[in-house]
Amino acid sequence: MTRKRSRIIAVIMLITAAVFIVIALNNPQAVFPWSNTITYSLYGIYAVVMTVMFIAPFRRNR
Repeated sequence: MTRKRSRIIAVIMLITAAVFIVIALNNPQAVFPWSNTITYSLYGIYAVVMTVMFIAPFRRNR
């Protein structure tokens, strides 16, 4: 994956997360049909993938 593509994907993921947070804060009555443990796990996985996509372009190719 090219560096530019990785950065673009990371920025799109960051924007998507920000939009999701704004929508979630404006609709506190909405819930997911599963437990909070699953929800927090999905948030954590999303954050890790987004972080890797941001960091990956700065690593040196060996």
